Amino acid sequence: MYAFMGMLKPFRSHRQTVFATAVAALSLTGLNSVAHAQDGWLFAPYLRADLGYSSTVDDDGDLLDNVPERDTLDMSPDDGARYQIGAGLKLNDYLRTDITLSYRDNLTEVGAYYDSDGLVKAANRLNGDAFKASNWSTMLNLYVDPLSAAGFDTGGFSPYLQGGIGWARNKTDDLVFGADGTRVSGETHNDLAWQVGAGVNYAITSQWKLDLSYRFIDMGEARSTSTAVETNGNHIALEREARFDLQAHEVMIGLQYQF
Repeated sequence: MYAFMGMLKPFRSHRQTVFATAVAALSLTGLNSVAHAQDGWLFAPYLRADLGYSSTVDDDGDLLDNVPERDTLDMSPDDGARYQIGAGLKLNDYLRTDITLSYRDNLTEVGAYYDSDGLVKAANRLNGDAFKASNWSTMLNLYVDPLSAAGFDTGGFSPYLQGGIGWARNKTDDLVFGADGTRVSGETHNDLAWQVGAGVNYAITSQWKLDLSYRFIDMGEARSTSTAVETNGNHIALEREARFDLQAHEVMIGLQYQF
């Protein structure tokens, strides 16, 4: 699994380009296919609930200490469950949109702390569960069924492309050094989030839909505070707080109720 994640690292620097291209493609598909709509605009509301498997992308963090020198946080990515609820509108036979709220904890933690010279020094050894991260994401999403938009009858199945943009609230636990108990407190950081993916929607009945999807989600950065506190209460100002990117590959399955 981690070898596969490592293959994705060269593409992470282009994530904004990927997102912009995907959203543009979705928009063009919807705009250019109005002529194919058979039933016109529906504006039919629906509710959804989803459960997913989430695998965090491996991405190291860094911290500028008070020297200042750039130290490295070797992050250990983790797998976990993603929980999601939402509400939306089916606009026509091939286009829908919704707003979703999702949560996942134990996204990652620090496996090791490397000094600027690349060594794990005794003074920098960490206590367990250092810098664990959790995330709340609120997303505005657009879904396009390209086959229906092109006039194909897919029966009860509706394969789709998706893209979304929204807000991420990333929370980290404290970073505690085991040698002397020095603590860099965790922080709650708000950031831009976006996602792209694909899936298939299946009509169990005229009202109940089963949804299976994959998405790549970028949740922005997770951060610490910019102050280290020693056990004697002495405060040390850091040049820059610890920070790292939060990204994940996720597979979701859920139910939708169409009113």
